[in-house]
Amino acid sequence: MKRTLEQALGALRAQISAWARREAKPDLRVLVYPPEWEALVLCKLPEFADHCALQGEPVELVDVGQEFRKELMERDGLVERLNGLDRTEILHDLGCTGTIWLKKLMRTRLEGQTICRVLMNTGALATFVSYSAVANEVSGSTDPALPATVLAFPGEGDDRSLNLLRLRVDTNYRVPRI
Repeated sequence: MKRTLEQALGALRAQISAWARREAKPDLRVLVYPPEWEALVLCKLPEFADHCALQGEPVELVDVGQEFRKELMERDGLVERLNGLDRTEILHDLGCTGTIWLKKLMRTRLEGQTICRVLMNTGALATFVSYSAVANEVSGSTDPALPATVLAFPGEGDDRSLNLLRLRVDTNYRVPRI
């Protein structure tokens, strides 16, 4: 039986509360939901974050697509250089840049009383970033200061694999699901 969006957000809320009460150590988790929910989830997450803040458990929402775009625009000459490459080279360069940026983002300490970081709009980087490689490296880190992070994942999954946006099945995820 598949869960509803309310059940998925309830499970996310329970995880955030466990982190806030220090019943669970900060780590990386994946919130899997059907791709057809993506637009609804993107609309609901700001409301969800507001509710968490009212409960004294603030979360930081990061729109991966928009923030990565800003990162690219801040790099002098990068966009012009990418324009001169063929498609394969562009995807490779975006993949390298996106992977480095995403690892840095996931390792960045949270500000103030923020309980966790929720990465949304993750499909924006799906064609050139291996989320499993990034997630496995970050979650396998021995850094005790690694912040609690949730990767909102529009796809399908079970205990062995995840399939982002039904683009490709990846059986390498070792990151716990919410």
